[in-house]
Amino acid sequence: MNGLPDSDFFGEIEQVQAPWAGGTIHLPVFYYDVATLTVQFLASIDRIRPLLPSPRMQPFRITPWHCVLAISALAYRDCDIGPYNEVSIGIPMTLDEPSPVLTGILHPVPTVPKVYIRHLPVSTEIARRAGVEFAGYPKFVAKIVFEQDGNWIRCQLHQDDQHILTLSGREGKLTRACRSRTQPVSVRRGYMLSSEWIVSERLQFQSRGSKDAQLELGDHPIAQELQALKLDRMIGYQYAPQSQGILTPANESFKV
Repeated sequence: MNGLPDSDFFGEIEQVQAPWAGGTIHLPVFYYDVATLTVQFLASIDRIRPLLPSPRMQPFRITPWHCVLAISALAYRDCDIGPYNEVSIGIPMTLDEPSPVLTGILHPVPTVPKVYIRHLPVSTEIARRAGVEFAGYPKFVAKIVFEQDGNWIRCQLHQDDQHILTLSGREGKLTRACRSRTQPVSVRRGYMLSSEWIVSERLQFQSRGSKDAQLELGDHPIAQELQALKLDRMIGYQYAPQSQGILTPANESFKV
């Protein structure tokens, strides 16, 4: 592996053209060039539960009192619906059955974890509309800017003139990461909708050191929501400068 994703990632996967927005859209959506910055924080289960729209959603139990909140910044530099940026604020979860205490420490994280998507701002209208219509994602259009500052990568998120957050991560030694899958979960009209997000093999920097990532919150209502969670220490950070991805439309539903 030479640092670039393998072009065979999309081999023999057939897309269909669906009529949409006066034209057509390819499904599943192929993402040909992606950069990702993700940080996981410990959060109080008691503070997280009110954010979950269904009692069937059970946040991962890292301790008897703590779960996980994940914030990701993604630069989709080339994909089927055009380039755009995105910030995901999500809560890893199980459905109905609580995860074992010490999930991710003594007990493995599910091979294909579910993540409830609480907020999903994007930088283009076509990305917002596609996400809302095909999977019920809580998308809105925002200003999302990536910048390089020495060996730090920063993503600034604003809506109108209000600062929501700035997520920063340090570049580090890249190691091989395997192909991975996640099931993003959204809610629409009384149903939980599950899609699948598949990420290619890639080179990635991983760290658990708080010195390698930073989160700055602004004064927007979403920032105030995050401040009220009183997020605990960072427990994971990943930076992948280039990968590829495949996103399916919603392909499974559960009654809230």
